[in-house]
Amino acid sequence: MLGAAGCQWTEATEAPATQDAGCTKDTDCKGDRICEKGACVAPRPPEAAVSATSRAPAPATGKWARGGPGHAGPTKGKGPTEEPKELWDRDLGAVVFASPALGKVGGEAAALVGTHAGRFVGVALGGPRAGEIVLDVTLGGMVWATAAVAGHRAFVGADDDTLYAIDLDKQAIAWTLKLGNCDGARVPGPEGARCDADGGPTIAPDGDLILGADGVYRISPEGQIRWHYPADASIQAKHVFAAPLVAGDGTIYVGGQDGLFMSLSADGAMQWTYSIRADVDGGPALGENGAIYVGADDGRVHALRTDGSLRWSFVAQKDIRSAVALGEGGAVYATSFDGNLYALSPGGDVKWVLPTGGKIHATPVVDAAGNIFFGSQDERLYAVSPRGKVLWTLELGADIDSSVAITDDGTLVVGCDDGHLRAFR
Repeated sequence: MLGAAGCQWTEATEAPATQDAGCTKDTDCKGDRICEKGACVAPRPPEAAVSATSRAPAPATGKWARGGPGHAGPTKGKGPTEEPKELWDRDLGAVVFASPALGKVGGEAAALVGTHAGRFVGVALGGPRAGEIVLDVTLGGMVWATAAVAGHRAFVGADDDTLYAIDLDKQAIAWTLKLGNCDGARVPGPEGARCDADGGPTIAPDGDLILGADGVYRISPEGQIRWHYPADASIQAKHVFAAPLVAGDGTIYVGGQDGLFMSLSADGAMQWTYSIRADVDGGPALGENGAIYVGADDGRVHALRTDGSLRWSFVAQKDIRSAVALGEGGAVYATSFDGNLYALSPGGDVKWVLPTGGKIHATPVVDAAGNIFFGSQDERLYAVSPRGKVLWTLELGADIDSSVAITDDGTLVVGCDDGHLRAFR
């Protein structure tokens, strides 16, 4: 088994476990037993704790589903296992940091993404217009967030503190919603970004939008604020850049730049907080075992129970600013500014480590075959098997901070810092 500082990858090995001796974390215990108050015990039944099954990830829908409800698992499509060919390359004119969302513009399948120039575009995925821009809308600020798609609308936030609803049939803005209490002049640093509407949105089971900005908002599909956390308007809440995770029962899990990870009820009431003492910029994932996995600027992956207590933590060498992804057998995948992709077991053991030549901001994406796709600031796009074998890499000529989108037919779509959106199969 490799430590966090390893620079090679290898097969997973089981960590030693004890049953009757004292423990400090769940992986010290055998089987399904967990560590509580220094002793290995059987997991609590549903009536004694919040049921893990009530928070199990929902099946993938084929649309952008990260975090809603509780989804961070495999896509429906299978990405290429051999080096793919470029299908098209579209220059959008400014940095593409957000990940493409998949939807239909006027009935035509398209990749939807915003740029740092405030442009929100749809690019036709296939057919006679493949690679052509079929939607082009100007927003009022830079776009960092990935759009959420529901039916004929896409919802995306920008750093002008505004959430935009875009009608994909009419190819126009349907409504806008200004958020927060940041009406003063824009200033550099945390205060200037405090109300940026780039934490999501995530679509809840009932269709509402859960969005991070200055705290967390629940917003109707028609742009009405149902609640804001914190409810006290006089509180200058810290910025939430991470996209919230919404479980199947409506519970919301999200971290912010106040160093706290929190659980909110569906009606916005605080349930618990867990102190990380570092910015949380990546979205969490919810495992079938009921564990909540989240990375942070402290360089750790934190695995929490649904009552907010710590199961285990894993230490990388630098910040983890991507969302966590889940794969076959409950594998946990996290990327780090140390340039590594980490594969962890559900219990926190290191299965393998894959080094790249640059920082990694992009969230790893797992396809239906269990293969992992991600980009690095070494300007390469990677495809990796569940055992840590590199299937192929592609040199794209620019940092890749955008996560890939995988269509049902296996097409990969990815944006780069050079402003290009590209498709491969």
